[in-house]
Amino acid sequence: MSKRFFVFLSMLVITSFLFAACSPAATETPATENVTEATATEEVAADTAVPAADTAVPAAASSTEAVPTEEHPADEWGELVFAPGAEVKIGVSSALTAGYAAYGQDMLNAVELAVEQFGDLQGWKVVVEGGDDGCEGAPGVTVAEKFATDTTLLGVIGPMCSGTVVAAEKVYGENHIIMITPSSTAVLVTDMGFDSVFRTVANDDLQAKVTVDFLTQDLGLTTLAIVHDQSVYGEGIAQAVKDKFEASGGTVTAFEGLTRGDVDFSGVIGVVTAGNPQAIYFGGMDAEGALLITQLRSAQYEGVFMGPDGIKSVPSYIEASGGAAEGSYATFGAVGGSTGYEEFEAAFTEKYGAPVAYGPGSFDSARILLQAAAAVGYVDADGNLVIGRKALADKIRETPFEGVTGHLEFTETGDLGAVSITVFQAQSGDFVPVKTVDFGQ
Repeated sequence: MSKRFFVFLSMLVITSFLFAACSPAATETPATENVTEATATEEVAADTAVPAADTAVPAAASSTEAVPTEEHPADEWGELVFAPGAEVKIGVSSALTAGYAAYGQDMLNAVELAVEQFGDLQGWKVVVEGGDDGCEGAPGVTVAEKFATDTTLLGVIGPMCSGTVVAAEKVYGENHIIMITPSSTAVLVTDMGFDSVFRTVANDDLQAKVTVDFLTQDLGLTTLAIVHDQSVYGEGIAQAVKDKFEASGGTVTAFEGLTRGDVDFSGVIGVVTAGNPQAIYFGGMDAEGALLITQLRSAQYEGVFMGPDGIKSVPSYIEASGGAAEGSYATFGAVGGSTGYEEFEAAFTEKYGAPVAYGPGSFDSARILLQAAAAVGYVDADGNLVIGRKALADKIRETPFEGVTGHLEFTETGDLGAVSITVFQAQSGDFVPVKTVDFGQ
C-alpha cells in the first residue's frame, strides 16, 4: 500500500466522523405516564377505524393551558380550556338500550331539552353525548373512561343506576369530572368521598324510612317478604327496608334474590309467599318488577306490593304488567316543584312524549351544571373559554337552586340537604301521589 493511498484513506475516515458529529441528534420520545387500558384501546380503535368520507372534524378544546392571573389564579384541579369555535359537551351515562332504556332515554331527552333552553355558554355551543352504560358496572366504567379522555367534556349527568356509579365513580372522581346523578340512590354513591360527585335524588336510607313508615303506620302491616335483584341498588335498598321494618317491630318472613334478565320467578315466588306475608317489597327495576307482580297475581297472591323508584314507570311497569300492577306502590323523589314544572312537562311532552321517571331530575341536573359553568367561566386574553374544575364543583355545592323538582341544595358530601319523597300508587294506568314526606325542610 502506497503512502499516498494511506493518507487519502485517513482523511476519508476523519471526514466521515465530522459528518456524523454534525448530523442532527436523534430525539428520544419520553414515555407517557399513566396511560390507561381504555386509552390504549381507544388508540387502537382509532388506528383501525375507517373515516367517513367528507366528514368535518369538530373543533376540540384548546390544548393550551390557562395562564394564571391575579384576577383568575390557577385552579387547584386544573382548568377546562375551550378554543374559539370549540363545542362544550355534556355527557349522559344511562341505559339507552335493552330493558331499562325507557329510563335512560328519558334522561338523555331531558338533558337535550335543558341544553336547548339554556342556549350557548358564553358564546360556545353546548352539545349532548349519550353513553350507554346498560345500568351495569363494566359498561359504565367503559363510558366513564371514554368521557374522561374527552377534553371537550364539561361534566356528566348520570350514571343512571347505583351499581354503575359505584363502579365508575372513581374514574370521574380522580379526574375531577363533575358527575351529577338524578337517579342513583345507594348510600355508597356519596360515601366514596369524591368532591366532584352530586345527586339530585334522596338516598336509599330515606327512601327505606318512608317505605317502612308507610307500610307499618299508614297500612298497619306487621309482616313483609322481600325480593331483590342482587344489584348494588336493589339489594342495598332491600336490606335497608329489612333493617328498618324489623327495627319497627315487624317480621320479615323471607329475603330472596332473583337474577336480572330472568323471566320465570316461580321458584322465588314459592319461597316468599310460603310465609303468607301481608306485603311483598321488591328492590329492583321495572323490567323485573313488572314480571314479578304479574306472576305473583297469577299465583293468587293478593297482598300489598311495593317497590322503590326503580319501578316507577308507566310504560315499562304499569303497562307492561297488563293490569297486574294496579294498586301497587312505589316511592320516588317528589317532582313538581314550585318553579316551572308544568312548563317543563309541556315542553318535554311536546318534543318526546310524557316524562317517564328521571327526566325532571336530569333536566335540573343539566341546568345546575350549565348555570355554575356560566358563573365561573371566563374568556382569557387569547379568546379561550376557561372553566376551573374545582371552581365549578364549589359553585355547584354552594349555590341553592330552584328546579322543576323543587328546591335543590347540596351538602358537603354531594347529597341534597333537603328532600321530599312521595309514595305513589298505580291507579287506572298511572301513578297517583298518596303521601309526601319532607326531610330537612
